[in-house]
Amino acid sequence: MAASAAIEVGAIGLGTLIAALATTVAADVTGILLASLIAALGLFVIPNRRRKAKAEMSVKVTELRENLAKSLGDQFHREIERSVHDINEAIAPYTRFVRAERGKLQETQAKLEGIQVEMDRLKTRIEAL
Repeated sequence: MAASAAIEVGAIGLGTLIAALATTVAADVTGILLASLIAALGLFVIPNRRRKAKAEMSVKVTELRENLAKSLGDQFHREIERSVHDINEAIAPYTRFVRAERGKLQETQAKLEGIQVEMDRLKTRIEAL
């Protein structure tokens, strides 16, 4: 009986050892599979999300660039129009003066041409005498 009990204790110990090793191996295999799955996700999912994020960022940057260019262009045109208006307001008195003087000059030129015609007529008449 003692021998039988020793064999049973040995068998129980061996069974426990085999069970522990099998559990450890199973845990190792499961761990390796899980690590492989995580690595695969890291190799495929993360770059895909990164690519998608880059594409979205590129679209947003393009939209922002277009909006900024439009805003700057609109502001530039408003400033040009305002500057032209201010310049026209500043030179308005001079413009009116030049127009008035041009009118006077045209009147004087018309009188001078009339006098020239009269002088030519008188010159012809004097030469005829």
